[in-house]
Amino acid sequence: MVDYKTNSLNLYLSTSYAPMEQLTVFGNINYSKSTAELDQVVMPDITDLLYNEVRDATDLTHQDFTFTEMHEYSNLDYALLGLNLGMEYRFTGGVVLTLDGTYYDLNDKAGFVYGDESGSYFLLRSGVRFEF
Repeated sequence: MVDYKTNSLNLYLSTSYAPMEQLTVFGNINYSKSTAELDQVVMPDITDLLYNEVRDATDLTHQDFTFTEMHEYSNLDYALLGLNLGMEYRFTGGVVLTLDGTYYDLNDKAGFVYGDESGSYFLLRSGVRFEF
């Protein structure tokens, strides 16, 4: 049996302000930091056993059956930062104009299996909402 350890930190801050009755502005900040890792897996070295069984049929000298790096396949170490700013403006008759922008930045420090997944993007949204 091998232990799998995880650590996660999540922080979230949200605020809104209405400088006038029709206008509301808002913002959010969120941050997540996560790590996870397996203990090293200790497996018996079966290279000699396999080589002796198939020595006449196949050359296994290039094979590695020690599994010394197997525990690193599930390692995780990343941080995600999200920032959001927006506004809502209420017109008469239940019509609301919305506008907000969101920025995300992912920093992947242990991109072993799928490679480095680090990156960032900015999303700008607008819309009209009808309230009834």
